[in-house]
Amino acid sequence: MVHTLTCNVFGEQTYVVDHGNGELTVVDPGMSTRPEREAFQALCETLDAKPVQVLLTHGHLDHVMGCQWMKDTYGLLPRMHAEDRETYERGPIAAQMYGVPMDPLPDVELDLAHGDVVDCGQAQLEIRFVPGHAPGHVAFVCHEHGWVLGGDVLFEGSVGRTDLPGCYAPHLVTSIERQLFTLPDDTLVWPGHGGPTTVGAEKRGNPFVNAAGSGLLQREAER
Repeated sequence: MVHTLTCNVFGEQTYVVDHGNGELTVVDPGMSTRPEREAFQALCETLDAKPVQVLLTHGHLDHVMGCQWMKDTYGLLPRMHAEDRETYERGPIAAQMYGVPMDPLPDVELDLAHGDVVDCGQAQLEIRFVPGHAPGHVAFVCHEHGWVLGGDVLFEGSVGRTDLPGCYAPHLVTSIERQLFTLPDDTLVWPGHGGPTTVGAEKRGNPFVNAAGSGLLQREAER
């Protein structure tokens, strides 16, 4: 049901959710090169399905580098939380700072809100507002199949950066504790970079935010 493509110079994970009915949802399209876009099209052919919507966990440039191509190729505009519009619009400026090429960004639909549910065929995705790494960051939780597309909030043994414009460490701690650690321990977390982990593994052993409250970021947020 969930397929992943590693994209661009930042090693961003683009996710493709197979609806099971010939349709696909693309989350965080980071495809920035011709081979990456050809790999995406090959996956669509293998699944015998076409993309019908584009969702963004947040607007950092590595997660949106394929948005214009998705619009040009499939006629799809990205959808995101309204609080991350500024992050999204700063993408081309950030690309210049990092010295990486990036297409102009298309318009964005600011229609994702905490508690809403996005229909993905055989999967229903609950939107959870998880700011901290970005002001309008969201995660997509599939309760019936036990997984979450978490973007840059929680990683295997790590958490999202809090040193970028719009980041705020105390909010990230709260987001993880209240929105992710409240999910069942066996919930699979698909992050924005690197491989998957589980909620339970990170509650037990994440050095930055954990269930014991002994994480480095938790102690910093308490000061």
